[in-house]
Amino acid sequence: MTTKMTTNELVQLGTDLVKQAEAQGIVLRMIGGVAIYARCPSIESNKRLQREHADLDFVVDDQKWQRVGEMFNAQGFVKNAEAATEQKFVKDDVTIEIVKPQHREDFALDFSTRLNVTPLTLPLADLLLLKLARVEFKEKDIQDAAALLVDHRVTNDGDEEDEINREYLYHIVNKDYGLWKTVFDNTVTLEKVFDKYLEPEEAQLAWRRTELLQEVLDGKSHSLGWWAGRVLSR
Repeated sequence: MTTKMTTNELVQLGTDLVKQAEAQGIVLRMIGGVAIYARCPSIESNKRLQREHADLDFVVDDQKWQRVGEMFNAQGFVKNAEAATEQKFVKDDVTIEIVKPQHREDFALDFSTRLNVTPLTLPLADLLLLKLARVEFKEKDIQDAAALLVDHRVTNDGDEEDEINREYLYHIVNKDYGLWKTVFDNTVTLEKVFDKYLEPEEAQLAWRRTELLQEVLDGKSHSLGWWAGRVLSR
């Protein structure tokens, strides 16, 4: 009988796999809840931000799609599902999900140019975007987004390893009205519930950083595609 891995153990496993991939010339980056846990120290000290994790999520350069599968097989993981843009592996009680940079959930997103920006995980802005771009904004998404916003500054460009690049987020969501509206509406939801998950001072900090996001999302000009999408949505 195997013992379920703790989140810290999953972070360590994910880190080891990223390094092993790098040694083989494969750019592999963590995404999802474990990636956010790895980047947000406040989660470990705040039970209201903690949640269970049973899997690891990665994104890989699509040119290395076959090779990364071979690497996981060599590490004892068994493939149990594969689609055009997704591979799943299992070992003991750990599930690994690997996706291509051309991400499609509620909206089409492309992280092809973002894989080499920061080590270990996708940049913080992308980790946040993956949470905010969900039509069904679940509690786990709210927890993860709150952790990112309380632990990391929101800046214009700056050091993406430690900061959330709001100009990048604006550039991405400004192309698609539906994506923009989902992201913006979810930031409004966050502002209403920070107090549930954060201490008062932390909630104020996260709220101010959310305001900085909204400042560019709704305060700068919109693209023709954005306006066309808005008209069609009426």
